[in-house]
Amino acid sequence: MSSEELMRMDFETIGLKGKFRELIGDPSVGFTAMVFGQPKSGKSTLMLEFANELASKHGPVLYAAIEEGYGYTLKDKIQRVNATHPELYFAEKLPGNLSAYDFVFIDSVSRAGMELSDMVKLKNKYPRIGFVFVFHSTKDGKFRGGNELAHEVDVIITVENKMATASGRFNGGGSLKME
Repeated sequence: MSSEELMRMDFETIGLKGKFRELIGDPSVGFTAMVFGQPKSGKSTLMLEFANELASKHGPVLYAAIEEGYGYTLKDKIQRVNATHPELYFAEKLPGNLSAYDFVFIDSVSRAGMELSDMVKLKNKYPRIGFVFVFHSTKDGKFRGGNELAHEVDVIITVENKMATASGRFNGGGSLKME
């Protein structure tokens, strides 16, 4: 294909706006992101806020709170960021069929017992769903898992000291101070 032919092609993005666009850019439909940081750094709270933003403006979202489960702390986080929307759904485990959702958050990958091959299978089975994978980080601040995980996603978000920074394919690469 020539460069001119490629330039005439249209590609679908989700139309992300606001602070999350500043952080990660405007992702394509079916994007993948990985989020990692130390325990209690605010990963889940930030991702609940992002999930609510997607639900309110872009389509149905499933937040699989596998690590936290249904309980006081999850309810508290939802209340703090006002993450209540009729298109935002929660589960304690990943359901067998995800086709009802445009976006799926898996918090956390390690608690879900997922490996790289599991994430690739999900993406192949549901190519139009945006997946956000939340990872634990090691004591030195790296994410748990091999570097091949980073190569399989479009966006990497690091959370530390109440600051989220991103790098990726969608002209993002910003930082976001968390409240």
